[in-house]
Formats: sequence, C-alpha cells, structure tokens
Amino acid sequence: MKKSVFYNSFITIVRQILSLIIGLLAATIIARILGPEKQGQYTLAILLPTILFTFFNSGISISTVYFIGQEKYSDSQVYHSNFLISLLLSVLSISVGLLVVFFLSDYFFANISVQLLLYTLLIIPIIFIQKNLQSFLHSKENFSKLNFVVILNQLGLLFFSLIFIWLLKLAVLGAILSFACTQLLMAVVSYFIIKKEYSLGFSFEASIPYLKESLIFGLKGHLSNILTFLSYRVDIFIIAYFLDDISVGVYSIAVLLVERVWLIPQAVSSVLFARISNLKTDDEKTNFTAFASRNTLFLTLITGTGLAVLSPWLINFLFGIDFKDSISPFLYMIPGVILFSLSKVLANDFVGRGFPEVNSYIALIVAITNLILNVLLIPKMGLIGAAISTSVCYGIDAIIKVIYFSRYNKISFFKFVFVRRSDFLFYTTKINALINYIKQ
Repeated sequence: MKKSVFYNSFITIVRQILSLIIGLLAATIIARILGPEKQGQYTLAILLPTILFTFFNSGISISTVYFIGQEKYSDSQVYHSNFLISLLLSVLSISVGLLVVFFLSDYFFANISVQLLLYTLLIIPIIFIQKNLQSFLHSKENFSKLNFVVILNQLGLLFFSLIFIWLLKLAVLGAILSFACTQLLMAVVSYFIIKKEYSLGFSFEASIPYLKESLIFGLKGHLSNILTFLSYRVDIFIIAYFLDDISVGVYSIAVLLVERVWLIPQAVSSVLFARISNLKTDDEKTNFTAFASRNTLFLTLITGTGLAVLSPWLINFLFGIDFKDSISPFLYMIPGVILFSLSKVLANDFVGRGFPEVNSYIALIVAITNLILNVLLIPKMGLIGAAISTSVCYGIDAIIKVIYFSRYNKISFFKFVFVRRSDFLFYTTKINALINYIKQ
C-alpha cells in the first residue's frame, strides 16, 4: 500500500538531513586535507564522468518512473531493459570521454594528469547502473529503501575518504577513488534490495518496444536535464578557463553548501513525480502540485535565510580559513536558489503529466542566458560574477515555470506560490499526530 505524500516527504526529509550531516562531514575532511587548489582539481575531475552521464543517459531514469507508473510495461521488462541500455550508453560516454581527455583537456583540465582523467572514465558504467537501479526504486515509491541508499552514499564517501585521503594520503587520486567506491557500493546495495523485494536479477533480456518508447519519451525531457546541468555547472568550467584551480575549489564549496538549501524541494519533488504519474485527473494533479510548490517555497525560504545568516561562521568552522572567499559567492546565490525550489517541484509536475519537453524549452532559454552572463561577468567580477549569473538564471527559470503552470492549468499563481492559512492547520495536525505517535 502506498503511503501518504506527507509521510513519504517527511521521511525523505529526515533521512536527507541525516545524509546532509554525514555528507558535510565527508566534504569537510576532503576540503581541509586537499586545500583549495586540489579541491578544485578534484571537482573538475569528477565533473567529467558526471557531465558525460548527464549528456548521454537519454532520460532513461525519467522513462522508468513514468512507464512503471502508467503500468504499460512489466517491472521485469523495464528493469532488464535498463541493464542493456546502461551498458550501451556507458560505451558511448566513455568513447566521447576519451576524445575529451586526449584533445580538450588542456583547456579545462590543464593541471590534472591524463591518467587521473582516464581513471574517472572507468566510473561511468557504475554511475549508469546505480542511477537506473535507484530510478526503479523511485518508480515503485519505495522511498524507505531509496533514502537508505542516499544515506549510504554519504556514509560511503565519508568512510572511503578516511581511508584513501586521510590514512593513505592519496590526495586527489584518493578523492576520486572514494567517489568511485561509493558509487559501486550504492549500485551493489540497490541491486540486492531490488532482488530481494521484487525478485528481479541481472539480465540483458530487453523489451524492444519499451526501449523505443522509453527513448522517445526520455529524450523529450533529456535536453532539459542537459541544459539544467549546464546551468548548474558551466560556471565551473568557465572559472577554470578564466581563473585557476584555487578559484574552482573555493567556488565549489560555496556551491556545495548552497545546494543544501534544496533538501526540502528535492524530497518533495521526488515524491511528487512518482505520485503525479499515478494520479488520473488534471484537477487532482494541479491541486496536489499547488500545495506542494507553495509549501516547498515557504520552507526553503526559511532554510535559505537561516543558512545565509550562519554562512560566515559555518564555512569558516567546517572548511577553514582557506575557504573564507566562499562566503560571498554563497550569499549572492541564495536568492536564486530559494526561487529555484519552485522550479524543481513544477518541473516534476510537467514530466509526471507526460510533458517533459516543456522543461527543455525553458532550460534552453536559461542555459543560453547563463552562458552569456558567465562569459561577461566572470572575467570582470570573478567568483561574484559567477554567483550573480547563477542566481539570476535560477530566478528566470522559476518565473517562466510559474507563468506556464498558471496559464496552462488556469490557476492563480497566488495558489501555488504563497503559503495559505490552511497549510498551517495542516502542519499543526501532522505535528500533533507525530507527537502522539512518538508518545505511543
């Protein structure tokens, strides 16, 4: 039986808070031992397999959640087909990665050895497999196990960082090995969870109709994922090109911390996407999303404001005086990051309704704007310019999605942007129920 959205979101948030604490501890160890310059090199090195996965995953994770929610294909057809496509897309990604390493590394990875970059390419098949395994758990709304894997991600990174970076003192190589081992750990655990709970094992037996339809559907929204990721990370490459590895390291810490503000929208949007795919009428979907979006923005505003106030102390305490220059970029990014919480919820609504291409059109506008602003501002203003560009583009993305959602569903933006009195009554009811549950 499917649990309530509030329950799934609450449990997801609680576990993400635990994951956040463990993840910050791991990030602190890595940053303090590596220092700004090597932290920058590690950030760039890991960005290579991450961006290749983003470019070539073809939206399969989105298709998995959508088609299982629609019950058009069996669990076995979807699950086994995803193994085959993970293998094929991994080969494609590694092939392109080799071209990047041997012909373009001097532009963005000048201070990172070719050997290290080649090591990162070996992580790509593991990333494909573990992401698709997680998307299967997501499609089944098995958030208890999915959240366990998320926590395991941070625990693994902490554990392996202590071994490879602190004990063995392998520096950037140790950080890369920590990342790789963590991805492998998540993949193995996810595989055995699915095998135990759904009696599904490893196989390349694929459903050709599903592969065709999932690729067509996935590619509709895949451009959006690529462009959104570029909006997230293009500033890192431009900083590396115009500035240096130290600047990349400093900026990466600001980004790492500011993205923790998305803890609530990520939890809510994850639950929302799976549930929207299962709702039958447009009115149900609209009312559900309206409630989720306005409350997500409200809670993110509180979280973001609190982090902004604490950021000078928090960055110095966690990462040390070497990363003090992360504070200003962090503060400039906060307004856009808060607004972008709306985007995360509304984007999953569009996909859950079967219209992922809407996100692609919006993401194209935002990505072009972000690229232009970064190229103009970073050479003149440095890291502050990158942060301003990011914040402005997040705001633009949110505004466009709010306008589209309002017009398409014929609903006033007041209903899904601003928190209502009835929402506070909802909080009161749920908190009282939680207190009574704890007492019992």
